[in-house]
Amino acid sequence: MSLKSSLNDEAFRKFEKLRDNFEWFYSNYDGLRRDYGNQYVAVKDKKAKIDNDCNLEKLIKRLNLSNCDESIAIEYVNN
Repeated sequence: MSLKSSLNDEAFRKFEKLRDNFEWFYSNYDGLRRDYGNQYVAVKDKKAKIDNDCNLEKLIKRLNLSNCDESIAIEYVNN
C-alpha cells in the first residue's frame, strides 16, 4: 500500500465518520431542537451531543478545534 493510498483511505474514513455524525444529527433533530434550540450543537461518534453553545466561537474554543483531526459535526439548531 502506498503512502498516498493510505492517506486517501484515512481521509475517506474521516469523511465517513463526519457523514455519519451529520446523519445522526438530522435523524435526532426534533429532540435536539426541543433541548438545544437556537444553539450550536457538536456531535461525535454518532452519539448525543458532546457540547453546545449559543456562540460558535466559544464552542470551538471549548472543544479545542483549532487543529482538530477528529470528525466532529457542528450544526445550528433552529427553535
